Amino acid sequence: MKLKIWHKMIIGIAIPSLIALIGGFLTYKYINDVDVRQRYIQMADDLREHVLEVRRNEKNFFHYKNREYLDNFHKAVLDLQNFIKDISKSAGDELGHAELINFHRTLDEYIAPTSKLITYYQQETDITERVRTEGRRLETYAEKGEHAEDLSTNFILNLRLLEKNYMLFRSRESYQKLNSGLSQLENFTPFCYTCRPYTSSIRELFRVHKEIDSLESSMRQTGQALEDLTGKISSIERGKISLFIAHSKRLMLLALILLCTLGPLFVYVTSNLIVAPVKRLAVITKKISEGDMTLRAPIREHDETYTLAVSFNTMLDTLQLTHHSLEKSLELLHEKQAQLVESEKRASLGLLVSGVAHELNNPLNNISLTAEYMKEDIGNLSIESLEEYIDDILMQSERAQHIVVDLLDFARARRYTGMEQLDIVRVVKESFRLVLNQLRVKEIKLVQNIPDTPIFVMGNRSKLEQVLISIMINAVQAMKEGGVLTVTVEPGSGKDTVQIKIGDTGEGIAKEEIKNIFEPFYTTKAVGEGTGLGLAVGRSLIIEHKGDITVESEPEHGAMFTITLPVYIEASGEELPHPPGPSDKERIHERI
Repeated sequence: MKLKIWHKMIIGIAIPSLIALIGGFLTYKYINDVDVRQRYIQMADDLREHVLEVRRNEKNFFHYKNREYLDNFHKAVLDLQNFIKDISKSAGDELGHAELINFHRTLDEYIAPTSKLITYYQQETDITERVRTEGRRLETYAEKGEHAEDLSTNFILNLRLLEKNYMLFRSRESYQKLNSGLSQLENFTPFCYTCRPYTSSIRELFRVHKEIDSLESSMRQTGQALEDLTGKISSIERGKISLFIAHSKRLMLLALILLCTLGPLFVYVTSNLIVAPVKRLAVITKKISEGDMTLRAPIREHDETYTLAVSFNTMLDTLQLTHHSLEKSLELLHEKQAQLVESEKRASLGLLVSGVAHELNNPLNNISLTAEYMKEDIGNLSIESLEEYIDDILMQSERAQHIVVDLLDFARARRYTGMEQLDIVRVVKESFRLVLNQLRVKEIKLVQNIPDTPIFVMGNRSKLEQVLISIMINAVQAMKEGGVLTVTVEPGSGKDTVQIKIGDTGEGIAKEEIKNIFEPFYTTKAVGEGTGLGLAVGRSLIIEHKGDITVESEPEHGAMFTITLPVYIEASGEELPHPPGPSDKERIHERI
């Protein structure tokens, strides 16, 4: 497939997105269907609620048996019929077309007996009133005694009591008792004309009650059938939505599985199509960086990596040619470099020899002149003059010895022995004590910014004192008319370092001279006042202690030398003991 990288990326992103989009669309569709089904359930519940309202009005009608409650019943039935009319054909099909037709037929059967019932209720009222009237007349007749002996007042009163119980309870037991009493009344007085209206009216009431009971029972059965139908419709809808939700869950689970499998699979495949050529180029590049210039990038895909591989191989061809040319150039460069190093060595050696010869020439000339004077006047010299000449020769010899010693210290390549744990605070304090006399003589004020707590370094005590004293003496010599010598010990800018700062208020150092002050044989002092090796030797000693020395200065504003040394801390973290050191006389003797 000749696809570009951006085509592969679009495919890798589009397919999972399409799966997610389809899943989202299906999810929306199913949720919408669930909402529709929910409305159908609500419709079925409303239908059932209307039926229950009709049944409640039915019970009131049966209880109160008057036109008002019949009207309420008809109104509830009318609301139910209007609700059914409002149900659309599609909603009716969903709810169950056969069930709704059956519901209509059952509803018509349910409301049909109401017209007969209200008639019977009216008859019941009239007959009940007539029974009561005839009952009172019968009681009056029994009280007059114009009857058979069996028709006593107690019997009539008992019969009236059975009548009231029947009208009140309408139970089978009360009916049987009243019917039995009527039979006795008819047997006792077959020729009692006053008793016949009473018994006939009660018999008529029995008949009406039987018709009423039959119609009410029919309505109750039909009403129960309506309730059962609405319950069935609601149950069917709930079953449908349960099946629908279960089906939706399966579909959504299937969509999720497809998204979680096909999506990463397509992303992996497209990513591999994109990354594979890049990986091959990376492997080739690594091998080439290790020195194998014969390798070339394989050309397989016809996308952007194709152009990259072609350009890469062309670059390698050019680079290989350049490499061969560079090797030849390097060979010539090494030859030239060797010649240049040899020239530098000779120039440095010439500079060193000229410096040493220049510094040694003065004491040697003095020794030579003194020796010639002694030789010419050897016979005329007194003991005092001879001692004076000898002292001059010794002094010039000592000066030459100092030059040689300083030169050896500067050129010494080995590490100094005698390294120990030193309290740099104590070393600094003891160093400026050795120059206190010179400070008093020149009326120079000493300012100390030194902590009381010890700070330990690893070093050679005498060499560190040599550097400190050399810098202090230079500072004293720079302040010819007095001034202030400041000595500060403080933590360095980096972790685990300490800085010793020695500043003066002397004449300072010019900017063009600062870069040369640590060079050997470079000095700004008058001839005979210095060898130019003090600072060079000091810098060499500080570097030997793994430290650094810098200087900041401006003319007429003094100079500030900063020595930075690493702090020594034992692994245990315990405070080191104060190391013993040699006495002042021993250190002075060592320097001499």
